[in-house]
Amino acid sequence: MKYLTIAALLIFAFGLYTFSSEQKNIPIVQTEIRQQDYWMLLHRESNIEFLYQGAPGNIEKSTLIKSFTVKTGQPGKRPTPLPQLVGREYWQIVKKFETPDNPEIAPYFLTLDIPYSEEYPFGPTPYLECDGQCNWELPGSFGLHGINGDMTRLSTENPGSSGCIRHTDEDITYLYNLFTPEENAVRYYIKDI
Repeated sequence: MKYLTIAALLIFAFGLYTFSSEQKNIPIVQTEIRQQDYWMLLHRESNIEFLYQGAPGNIEKSTLIKSFTVKTGQPGKRPTPLPQLVGREYWQIVKKFETPDNPEIAPYFLTLDIPYSEEYPFGPTPYLECDGQCNWELPGSFGLHGINGDMTRLSTENPGSSGCIRHTDEDITYLYNLFTPEENAVRYYIKDI
């Protein structure tokens, strides 16, 4: 009887050890899946944007997929808002839609979750980057969009958008076809360099 009890305890201990070992492996699998996310980084002053795949926000644990020359909002007047100035680490691309009939943003628009309103100042409040509260002058969402074939809208002479990020029509089409933000929001980081 004594040996039977010892054998039962050994079998129970082995089963508990095996179950415990299997449970330890679960978070590793989940981490590997999460590290395949797409995410973006904007160097706001340089007007360069980067698309990565990997651990969001971590360049060392990500692969650079593509870089883009863009045109951001007008510095000091109608800037592309920094998430850090409203207590966030990043924005997210949360929606996309076609805009073929809008001459300012055609052919596509990818919406960022930046707070905005239909009334003055039309963007985050408070947002004190413009010698006081910034005024974006136009109501509507902030996001990434095209230039409707007008390459002068990306030139150094052009003062910039009302807070959005302009892309060539080819580049915004690429991003539009790549992302499914309604299913998987894409993190969008901004550095002021």
